[in-house]
Amino acid sequence: MEHVLKIFPNLSDLAKELSLPYPTVAAWKQRGRIPASYDLDIIRAAAKRGADLTLSQLAECRCRRQVKGMAV
Repeated sequence: MEHVLKIFPNLSDLAKELSLPYPTVAAWKQRGRIPASYDLDIIRAAAKRGADLTLSQLAECRCRRQVKGMAV
Protein backbone atom coordinates (compact mmCIF):
# COMPACT_ATOMS: atom_id res chain seq x y z
CA MET A 1 0.00 0.00 0.00
CA GLU A 2 2.84 2.39 0.85
CA HIS A 3 4.30 2.15 -2.65
CA VAL A 4 0.95 3.03 -4.22
CA LEU A 5 0.45 5.93 -1.83
CA LYS A 6 3.76 7.42 -2.96
CA ILE A 7 2.38 7.51 -6.50
CA PHE A 8 -1.10 8.63 -5.40
CA PRO A 9 -0.64 10.66 -2.21
CA ASN A 10 -4.23 11.84 -2.59
CA LEU A 11 -6.77 9.04 -2.10
CA SER A 12 -9.37 11.02 -4.03
CA ASP A 13 -7.16 10.93 -7.13
CA LEU A 14 -6.66 7.19 -6.83
CA ALA A 15 -10.39 6.59 -6.36
CA LYS A 16 -11.23 8.79 -9.33
CA GLU A 17 -8.60 7.12 -11.52
CA LEU A 18 -10.02 3.67 -10.69
CA SER A 19 -13.66 4.85 -10.95
CA LEU A 20 -14.29 3.75 -7.37
CA PRO A 21 -16.04 5.49 -4.50
CA TYR A 22 -13.67 7.32 -2.16
CA PRO A 23 -14.75 5.23 0.88
CA THR A 24 -13.58 2.05 -0.88
CA VAL A 25 -10.06 3.40 -1.36
CA ALA A 26 -10.04 4.93 2.14
CA ALA A 27 -10.89 1.49 3.56
CA TRP A 28 -7.87 0.03 1.74
CA LYS A 29 -5.63 2.57 3.42
CA GLN A 30 -7.20 1.87 6.81
CA ARG A 31 -6.64 -1.89 6.37
CA GLY A 32 -3.20 -1.32 4.89
CA ARG A 33 -3.81 -3.47 1.83
CA ILE A 34 -5.32 -3.31 -1.62
CA PRO A 35 -7.24 -6.28 -3.03
CA ALA A 36 -5.14 -8.06 -5.66
CA SER A 37 -8.04 -7.85 -8.11
CA TYR A 38 -7.17 -4.15 -8.58
CA ASP A 39 -3.47 -4.66 -9.32
CA LEU A 40 -3.66 -4.26 -13.09
CA ASP A 41 -5.90 -1.21 -12.83
CA ILE A 42 -3.50 0.40 -10.37
CA ILE A 43 -0.52 -0.39 -12.60
CA ARG A 44 -2.28 1.27 -15.54
CA ALA A 45 -3.19 4.31 -13.44
CA ALA A 46 0.38 4.61 -12.19
CA ALA A 47 1.67 4.46 -15.77
CA LYS A 48 -0.60 7.39 -16.67
CA ARG A 49 1.25 9.36 -13.98
CA GLY A 50 4.60 8.30 -15.38
CA ALA A 51 5.31 5.94 -12.48
CA ASP A 52 6.84 2.51 -12.92
CA LEU A 53 4.83 -0.02 -10.93
CA THR A 54 4.86 -3.77 -11.58
CA LEU A 55 2.97 -6.85 -10.46
CA SER A 56 6.21 -8.05 -8.89
CA GLN A 57 6.45 -4.93 -6.74
CA LEU A 58 2.85 -5.27 -5.58
CA ALA A 59 3.31 -8.98 -4.84
CA GLU A 60 6.50 -8.28 -2.90
CA CYS A 61 4.68 -5.74 -0.74
CA ARG A 62 1.96 -8.30 0.01
CA CYS A 63 4.54 -10.95 0.91
CA ARG A 64 6.37 -8.59 3.27
CA ARG A 65 3.09 -7.68 4.93
CA GLN A 66 2.16 -11.34 5.42
CA VAL A 67 5.55 -12.23 6.88
CA LYS A 68 5.33 -9.34 9.36
CA GLY A 69 1.96 -10.66 10.54
CA MET A 70 3.24 -14.22 11.14
CA ALA A 71 4.51 -15.41 14.47
CA VAL A 72 8.05 -16.68 13.99
